[in-house]
Amino acid sequence: MMSSLFKICGRLHGIASGTLAASAAALFGAGLLSACSNDGKVAGGTEAESTIALQVQLADGTPAGHSRVRMLPEDFLSDGESLAEWTESDESGFVEFSAEPGKYAVEIRNVKGSNAAGAVLNISLDTNDTAIDTVKLGELSSIEGFVVPGSALSVVRIVGLDRFVVPDSTGHFVIDSLPAGNFKVNFVDSLENNSVTLKFAPGDTLYVDCSDPDSEIKVFKQPEPDASKYPDKDWGEHAALLSQIEGYAVGTLGAAGVTDSLGEISKAEGEICIVTTTEDYLIVEDTTEVDSAGVAATKAVIAPGSLRECAYKDGPTWVLFEKSGTYNLQSPLRLKKDKTIDGRGRDIRIAGLGILTDVSSNLIFENLTFTAPAITVLDTSSRRALSIHNGSHHIWVDHCTFEEYPLVELDVKRGSYGVTVSWSRFENAQTGVLFGLPADIIKEPDQKLTMHHNYFVNLSENGIRAHGGSLHAYNNLFADMESAGIECADSAKCFIESNVFNIAEAVSLYSLADADGVPVDTTFGFANMQGNRLMAGDEGAAADSLGYKPDYKYSADIADADNAWFVKIDSGAR
Repeated sequence: MMSSLFKICGRLHGIASGTLAASAAALFGAGLLSACSNDGKVAGGTEAESTIALQVQLADGTPAGHSRVRMLPEDFLSDGESLAEWTESDESGFVEFSAEPGKYAVEIRNVKGSNAAGAVLNISLDTNDTAIDTVKLGELSSIEGFVVPGSALSVVRIVGLDRFVVPDSTGHFVIDSLPAGNFKVNFVDSLENNSVTLKFAPGDTLYVDCSDPDSEIKVFKQPEPDASKYPDKDWGEHAALLSQIEGYAVGTLGAAGVTDSLGEISKAEGEICIVTTTEDYLIVEDTTEVDSAGVAATKAVIAPGSLRECAYKDGPTWVLFEKSGTYNLQSPLRLKKDKTIDGRGRDIRIAGLGILTDVSSNLIFENLTFTAPAITVLDTSSRRALSIHNGSHHIWVDHCTFEEYPLVELDVKRGSYGVTVSWSRFENAQTGVLFGLPADIIKEPDQKLTMHHNYFVNLSENGIRAHGGSLHAYNNLFADMESAGIECADSAKCFIESNVFNIAEAVSLYSLADADGVPVDTTFGFANMQGNRLMAGDEGAAADSLGYKPDYKYSADIADADNAWFVKIDSGAR
């Protein structure tokens, strides 16, 4: 295996658990072998000196007639082309194989209607040996994982079974319809320079460091990410949250601070507001306006206990949620200053017309999922899930998921600065983050944005589109998008470091091209790229950001597969 292929060869997760062993052996009656079919001869053909005789049973012990059975050498690895033939048990679940001495894996499948069950039995045969066993079938399971691809395509196989999978463009793979149990999983590059086989146990998360083919392959476990916990009105939990801010948003205090008329933020403990309903506006009778028939008019009022009521409170407010749910905004939620909207410990989904800041400051958005909006038309009139506008500053977006939007999911523009977006997930849109507007609309040299440890996937254009201003992007993962991961255009200064780009084009330095496809020179940006991992090769000539480099303290991890995997599994709402 080439050293650039992958560092994490796989992260495996079992969907169903179980053990590989079949039930304890039970000797059949003397008439069993004569009753079994011999159509399933494998391996040694008619000259085989040993026999395997099985009865297949369902989980409740009833015979599993007409089950499909096949036997392969225990160390068999599929080549992706040939498929081992299946034989079938008789009405009573009996089946017999003849084979040469050796070690074998016998796979059994039974399908009745929409119900499927299976098992795998490992058997060793000596010369002139007869193996007799009962196999009870169990639920089917799946193995899934992630391989960071390099210059050589990788494949994943189950040892002893006819399973061959090529990971998708993001490195993700699924091997389904497996009998529940423990399996040896083999990873190999297509050049067959090297491979590694590891044992999968249900529920384990395994990482394999095989980046150096000359060193010993190391297998180790990492803990799963912790789910977020409800803060339960503990201001210490709010302070702990603030300690995690990096980048331009440092100094943001949210509900623990107050912004003065000059935009300066100072400490001040705010109130706590608990959202108790998923309602937004309520339609009520307006008895001050009654028509000639005595029918009262109606009007919309903010629902008591709603997200909108908490968000519109004067003064610093820590907004918490009593229950999980979808909070459908019937009009844009316009925020001004000094709020922490904290969805930790809950599954909080924001739908409808999104959240908008306008000359706003000192805001925190934590552990929220922005889902399908009310406006689904693919045009510029569609509001973003979260819009940070018009000189808004000191805003932190952390562990949020932007899961579906027609055009852009989050935008930061019109002179907004002091913004950090961290550990968030952007998917199923045209562009994840719009930073600024094209120069022919407005020039935005003063806006500033930090993007770190975010995951961009399944986007039809870019992950981040920067028009002017200063962008610092580090330790982000870009996968499965049709255009560049980052567009650095219109005189934007982009410091791009320690990101993983699992796409063909990492960075584009212009926003417009002429009719012949030649970049328009007035739309160029300036990118300084350092320590990134690119699927397409080296970082090229993009090494000039007009002297721009962030002046704050931060810690960027090495852009390797280990870091990419943690971004993949830790990003987004928890």
